[in-house]
Amino acid sequence: MDNPSSEMDATTFLHISSFLYLLAQSLPLLLWPSFITTLLSPSNPSPSNYSPHSSTETYLARSLSLTQLSLALILLILSGLLPLGTPSTTKNPAAATTTTSNPYSTTAVLITTLYHTSAGVYSYMQFTSSSTPGKGAGGGGQTAYLIGCLASSFLASVGLCVVLFGNGKRVSRRTGADKATSGWPFKNKEADKKRR
Repeated sequence: MDNPSSEMDATTFLHISSFLYLLAQSLPLLLWPSFITTLLSPSNPSPSNYSPHSSTETYLARSLSLTQLSLALILLILSGLLPLGTPSTTKNPAAATTTTSNPYSTTAVLITTLYHTSAGVYSYMQFTSSSTPGKGAGGGGQTAYLIGCLASSFLASVGLCVVLFGNGKRVSRRTGADKATSGWPFKNKEADKKRR
């Protein structure tokens, strides 16, 4: 494939899937904050523990939703998928759509990876610490923590792979070899022999 924008690389997959995951988390909070807080309340509340949903809960749910939407849009813009300039300001309009041409793409990958790592660890800790006696880990309706842990852990592992192994290929015009390879963390003895 000659057109680099026609294939989806690992960075593009990470940013689009993170955007969709954050969007799926934030829209219910924004549209139905009282419904979400109802789901989080105990299943059989005693009359003394029951309190109607306050405006503070609604405010906090919508604030969290707007924060997640802002993070999703910032990461999408920093990744280079939404160009900041017009195509006429760049010399090569096709290069503006690739994530490797954006200098902030690496920063966006790191921020995305750190966010999903912390969200995955938090979800895992909540899932394992909220077990009830006789029901095992995750008893008592903690399935949402398990799903959040799995989704965030998957996205964090994709981000870690992009951070460790890079993204695109840089092919040498002279030899046709991939110039993105390095000796870290594994030595490439065959490439070292060919250089000598």
